[in-house]
Amino acid sequence: MDNLFLKYMRERTGRRKSSGPSFYAPGPVITISRDYGCPGRRIARLLSETLTEKNKRMGREVEWKWLSKEIIEESARELKLSPTLIQDLSDYRTRGFFENLALFFSEEFYPGDVKIKNTIARFIYNAASEGNVVIVGRAGESITKNFEKSFHVKLQAPLDWRAEQVANTYGMSLSEAKKEAIEMDKRRSQFRNYFEKNRPDIDFFDIFFNCATMTDEEIIEMIIIVAETRGFV
Repeated sequence: MDNLFLKYMRERTGRRKSSGPSFYAPGPVITISRDYGCPGRRIARLLSETLTEKNKRMGREVEWKWLSKEIIEESARELKLSPTLIQDLSDYRTRGFFENLALFFSEEFYPGDVKIKNTIARFIYNAASEGNVVIVGRAGESITKNFEKSFHVKLQAPLDWRAEQVANTYGMSLSEAKKEAIEMDKRRSQFRNYFEKNRPDIDFFDIFFNCATMTDEEIIEMIIIVAETRGFV
């Protein structure tokens, strides 16, 4: 069965698109998904800064922002989640039946997996609708795919390269970092599958970058070229 929240949002977006020449078009939004160990947040920050600066040079006071951790924090505030559960969300951690049962009888409020994911999706949809935003992760590409003013990026790299980045960042051994990367890729995939139903990446992403062979600056420049071509800037 299709995700009812996404079905509602797609229909809502479609209605806006077909309402005549003065219709409201949500966006622009750029989403960045990444394999674990690829610099999604760093590229999002630099990209938003560069887009803002380009607008200023053209005499436009339009500021681009980027969202990653804020998505979880705002969703958690809305759901009144405890710090422990917020961390689980940040790590894409899902709970089994007995863990959910234990939480039900504890003092911690746990609203349920579906409600949490739909709350996250609603926050992403609303932020993207306001426009001029770069969204990192959280299946943003699926939630905003029907936006006319959207561009969807996937950052990838070989596992060994990503493990080295993780090891250097968190002080792990290479073997530990490789296990961590594999586990996080699995968790992110499970989260995305709630929205994307095991559909292939090519159904959602416009462009793929290999972070092992391209610099941050090269990736950002390529994204900006497309953004300018599509009239985002």
